[in-house]
Amino acid sequence: MRRGCISLGEVTCKECKRTITYPERYLTTDEEEGVEVEKGKTVYYCVECALAKGYAHYKEEKGKRILTFFTESEF
Repeated sequence: MRRGCISLGEVTCKECKRTITYPERYLTTDEEEGVEVEKGKTVYYCVECALAKGYAHYKEEKGKRILTFFTESEF
């Protein structure tokens, strides 16, 4: 399950190993062997890495471009 969060400054991205500083957004998801699953090991991704992996994307809503971690079928 994907969860969008706001960093308190103590989170490290799994992909790029960068510390996600306060108040940046990041994604937590459960994965097993690099594949998203319903229950598994919780991993953390910065916005840039989440976008690169396809876990996040931008969409237009009410004339504004917003970042979402939801899949197309969830909204």
